[in-house]
Amino acid sequence: MDRAIKHYMIAVRGGEGQTLEYIKEIYMRGQATKEEYTKALQAYQEYLGEIKSVQRDKAAAAREGYRYY
Repeated sequence: MDRAIKHYMIAVRGGEGQTLEYIKEIYMRGQATKEEYTKALQAYQEYLGEIKSVQRDKAAAAREGYRYY
């Protein structure tokens, strides 16, 4: 499980939101620590902060399919 979490963290840092959900599920089952889940949340939020732009926000507001978060 430790190895899986490490790989999931790599994916989360790359913006894979579904992977964040996997880590949440693992945490809820008691197979990941609160610290690991917190780090995953922070990594994903950092990713979103890096890609945020006015143009993306306008596109996301224009149509549901354009959401990047």
